Amino acid sequence: MKFPSNILNIIEHYLPISITKTRINFDNEHDKEFTVDELARESHVTVRNIRAYQDKGILPPPLIRGRTGVYSNKHLSRLNTIVNLLQRGYTANSIRELFDGIDKGVGIQELIGIESAVTSPWGNEEPQTISLAKLTKMFGSTLTPEAIGEAIDLQIFQFEGSNVRVNSMSTVKAASELTKLGIPLMEMLTIISMTRKNVEHVANEMVALVANHVLAPYEDSAVPPKDELPRIAELIWRLRPLAEVAVKAELARAMEKSATQILADKLELILSSNEVDAK
Repeated sequence: MKFPSNILNIIEHYLPISITKTRINFDNEHDKEFTVDELARESHVTVRNIRAYQDKGILPPPLIRGRTGVYSNKHLSRLNTIVNLLQRGYTANSIRELFDGIDKGVGIQELIGIESAVTSPWGNEEPQTISLAKLTKMFGSTLTPEAIGEAIDLQIFQFEGSNVRVNSMSTVKAASELTKLGIPLMEMLTIISMTRKNVEHVANEMVALVANHVLAPYEDSAVPPKDELPRIAELIWRLRPLAEVAVKAELARAMEKSATQILADKLELILSSNEVDAK
């Protein structure tokens, strides 16, 4: 389950970008007037695009003086912001909702705070790049074409020319150690695939708690009230360590249970066999 889409229309299109550099607030600027052609030259935006932005509701219309449309510094600054956001992949709808939020008193920092809480990496492990030779040395003959294909499908690593970009070196190192103990790599990858599906299900349910109990009251609003945004961002940040602790605790409990049921029985059979041989 996802966050309510009309809230994510604002959040999901945000990147950590310094919008203040494009001067959304215009109150302190000296008045300057432009025709549409002058505005196009000043902003390096075509007249056609300027009019298209007006039609889409993201650029205010000009002041009509006689038969001439007159633009101001406010239009130039707004146009610079629009170009900046479009170049970063923002949609016209998300830009319009951003400006609507600003007009309603929602600040950039509040919106960016929620975006950061949602989209920042939830783990602190950075991807690493290693040589193909090193990867081969780590796994030896177990690194078959089939295993490589499965690992790529699981996004454990991907090839970049003669190098390999590893998304989680701790996972790869653990898998390498286990293969040296005789555990087949393909079987480990199967377990990782199973684990991921189960963990993603749990993650979806945890995030759904936030969507259903925190964001649900704002489903009919383009943006939650300004004074609520810091609380929502804080809750999402707090969800991160709590989710990690819960998953680790449950994994430890499950591993202990499995070890007792499976490994203890195996060890008992081995010990019994050794006692018989000793007699």
